[in-house]
Amino acid sequence: MRAEAILETCLYADDLDAAEAFYGRVFGLTLVARSPGQHVFLRCGPAMLLIFNPAFSSLQAPGSPIPRHGAIGPGHVCFRADSAAEIDRWQAHFRALGLAIEHEHHWPDGARSLYLRDPAGNSVEVGEARIWGLG
Repeated sequence: MRAEAILETCLYADDLDAAEAFYGRVFGLTLVARSPGQHVFLRCGPAMLLIFNPAFSSLQAPGSPIPRHGAIGPGHVCFRADSAAEIDRWQAHFRALGLAIEHEHHWPDGARSLYLRDPAGNSVEVGEARIWGLG
């Protein structure tokens, strides 16, 4: 057996409205489900980005059949870019939205990543897939 893809990943944010607006406006993710004050679930291509309010996360959900999980502090997610030209387009997009790029990284193989922060302080990266030898 070998896993072929990640189905979902999760971040935590106190202000779910701000997180939903950010990922919708900046990355074009679409809302699949929301539970006010608890979570928002967003579609990203064939995968899902789950954003939980840490005050209502499964860390504090007694009686839930789901095994407890969660994180404290800023998380990280990286969105895939397939070329240097796509990184350039993301960079222009972020600038047009007035978003600060925290860091632009040049990897030893020549690939690039852009890093910024979401409203909750999570580290958000857009990186060329070739940094991991993909695509």
